[in-house]
Amino acid sequence: MEKIVCRQLSFAYPKSEYQALKNVDFSVENGEFCLVIGKSAAGKSTLLKLMKKEIAPFGTLDGDIEIFGSVGYVAQNVEENIVCDKVRGELSFGLTNMGMHGEQIDLLVAETASYFNLESKLDSDISSLSGGEKQMVNLAAVMIMKPDILVLDEPTSQLDPVSSERFIQMIKRLHREFGITVIISEHSLDNLFDSASRILFIDNGVLKCDLAPDDAARFLRSYGGGIEKIVPVERRLFDNAKTVSECREILKGKSLVQKPLVDEKTDIAAKIRALCFAYQKGNDVLFNLSLNVYKGKINAVLGPNSSGKSTLLKAIAGVCKAHRGRIKADGRVSMLCQNVYDLFTKESCGEEVEFGEITHYLGIDDIKERHPYDLSGGQAQRLALAKVLAMGADIILLDEPTKSFDCVLKSTLGEILRDLCAQGKTILLVSHDIEFVGEYADYVSFLSRGKIIGTRSRREFFSSLNFYTTSVSKITKNICENVVSVDDLREAGGIE
Repeated sequence: MEKIVCRQLSFAYPKSEYQALKNVDFSVENGEFCLVIGKSAAGKSTLLKLMKKEIAPFGTLDGDIEIFGSVGYVAQNVEENIVCDKVRGELSFGLTNMGMHGEQIDLLVAETASYFNLESKLDSDISSLSGGEKQMVNLAAVMIMKPDILVLDEPTSQLDPVSSERFIQMIKRLHREFGITVIISEHSLDNLFDSASRILFIDNGVLKCDLAPDDAARFLRSYGGGIEKIVPVERRLFDNAKTVSECREILKGKSLVQKPLVDEKTDIAAKIRALCFAYQKGNDVLFNLSLNVYKGKINAVLGPNSSGKSTLLKAIAGVCKAHRGRIKADGRVSMLCQNVYDLFTKESCGEEVEFGEITHYLGIDDIKERHPYDLSGGQAQRLALAKVLAMGADIILLDEPTKSFDCVLKSTLGEILRDLCAQGKTILLVSHDIEFVGEYADYVSFLSRGKIIGTRSRREFFSSLNFYTTSVSKITKNICENVVSVDDLREAGGIE
């Protein structure tokens, strides 16, 4: 039985010169698990929002989209779905609006909190939760309404790797135990690709691929334009491998060259010493934190949600004033904040930033006349990045810069950052994107419970860890040391 039917679906936003969707044709059967992938601004978010009439975007719609059943929607912005201050209120909100009262609401809330492991958080303020906990509350509040179709738009884009894995496992559990129809869009596919019944690949608004995972992997690897990087690393490395174990067996038969570690530390662009900061008295977010930021290098900080990463950048930028410790920065500082819409104050993108080489490189020449708040998540991220880079600062702070970026844009960003470093600029970024950091960072630090636990060169850092490490590092562990990226593996002779 069909749950979603799209017939020659086309859509264009107001004041846009192009169609976000072009003659999209597909249907989704009851109980399917469909993964929607593609570049940033390819039309994925537009398609998913059209499935939920309450949030359907304004514009010109041609063709048909039919939805058979109720739709639950989880947005990529963790804060976007939340309407209440308390977890209990968030879970009960929809039921109350339906006219349900008293004991039945309490029963359903208790049951849902137990299923989603939120019992201990029921009376907590939403603001006190980590990003992963907030997104789980979002999901629980959607599922308590018993939707027939669950639509998720990049739900893990703001989550750390551990929280992301927990969230994805919960989606799989819901699909497995209840047979709910799932439509999910994601850029990080390692935990989803082989779980999907179908892969829908959209490029420039056109549905290019509607295939099972094996066939989709072959199609994407040959598509060109850097799209092959969207495929999980295991499938990308070797034709006949899908898992880490299968890759390891292939590598064991190869003669790999061990590469020595090289530590090329330079002058220090910023020194942070014994830094302490608290939003509320007695509850330190940063505690006795010390960090060297190396000049002309890409410095990265990893860590779980709520560990203090964003706060650290705000303290360096002067947005938050530490109550103890020292920050010494050599030069002017600019910062890309996590909520990029906070940077926008004008009526059009062309007023926000001068369009030229950087905007062209980032692929946003066509948004000049659009309002910043009408952009997709990926477009807004690129516009904000262009605005921050145009400031010409000596030290550039980036808070989750790859959020909403596809694999091609990540490569573009990585090359931009390397070029900036070659010009003498210094980059300090915080990120949940382990694969990006593993490919482009020079130095990596781990922040936990308000402290920097350690700082090492990229290859040394990821080679020393078991969980917060790259896919390639997991594959090469105890086979070829200090290999943490695809390029590292290529240099070692593991792939052509």
